[in-house]
Amino acid sequence: MKRWGLIACLMLLLLPLCLFAEAVGDWNAAYGDWKIVGDRLVQQSTVAGMAQATMGVAQSGVIQYEFDARPIAGYLDQYAGFGVHIGIDRPYGGKSWGNGKSFLLWLTYDPKAYGGLGVYAQAYKSFSHSRMELVHKGDAYAIPSQYLQQVDISRLDRYVLPVKIVVDYDTGLVKVYDPTRENYYYKFSLGGPLSRGGYVGLRTKSLAASFGNLKVTRLR
Repeated sequence: MKRWGLIACLMLLLLPLCLFAEAVGDWNAAYGDWKIVGDRLVQQSTVAGMAQATMGVAQSGVIQYEFDARPIAGYLDQYAGFGVHIGIDRPYGGKSWGNGKSFLLWLTYDPKAYGGLGVYAQAYKSFSHSRMELVHKGDAYAIPSQYLQQVDISRLDRYVLPVKIVVDYDTGLVKVYDPTRENYYYKFSLGGPLSRGGYVGLRTKSLAASFGNLKVTRLR
């Protein structure tokens, strides 16, 4: 009887771990309201602050990441963000600040914190599910205002943002391509060689968004 009681207790302890991540197509949704709509991965919650989903992809050498993102709702409160986790070693299966050992390349909209239009590109280094920090000042990489003057924030769901990023895992150098100018990119370093990763992740903050046309290509 005691043995069965112990087994039952162990099952109750393990059950929440099994329920953390939910399969959504080829993705594992750790947190947020994710679903597949047609050929796109959609995060439907406008309040989930750490929504993320991951997929197994080997990453080493020089990797090119491509996808497009379309905001759906949640940005009218003057606060939103989305990004891609690269080189994840062990993805966390629940709500988390970081995601294993990885880097998060992020686009934030937060005029209350940064002033002006408040749209900035940011890079974070993740050490674990609970520890992640910016690798530069939060306002170091402002999106030029001339790119945003023609954007109607009240109809942001009309726009699709193509994302193209090339990461050299041997050196830590990153190229983020400008979607408005062909073959033009911004270059920065993540601080040296990166550990090879086994997963890639998409995430949002206070934003419902749709992602599609994901390609992860090894260039070298």
